[in-house]
Amino acid sequence: MTSSRSGEASNVYYLQGFSGHGLALTGLAGKLVAEAMAGDASRFDTFARLKHRAFPGGRLLRTPALVLGMAYYRLRDVL
Repeated sequence: MTSSRSGEASNVYYLQGFSGHGLALTGLAGKLVAEAMAGDASRFDTFARLKHRAFPGGRLLRTPALVLGMAYYRLRDVL
């Protein structure tokens, strides 16, 4: 969420991208965020320290690859 959409809100938490493991991890993630909101962010901070890999195609191919992937799965749904 960008600051233009959230205004000047602080302490905004959002969860996304469970890579198909939503059922198993959504409950845990919700619990960790609830703990962080209550003032105990120790377990939440563990996840914040995880490193993320950059997209291998770089910035130039990120959007075209996303569009291609969405079109592919849309076509599979239609057929």
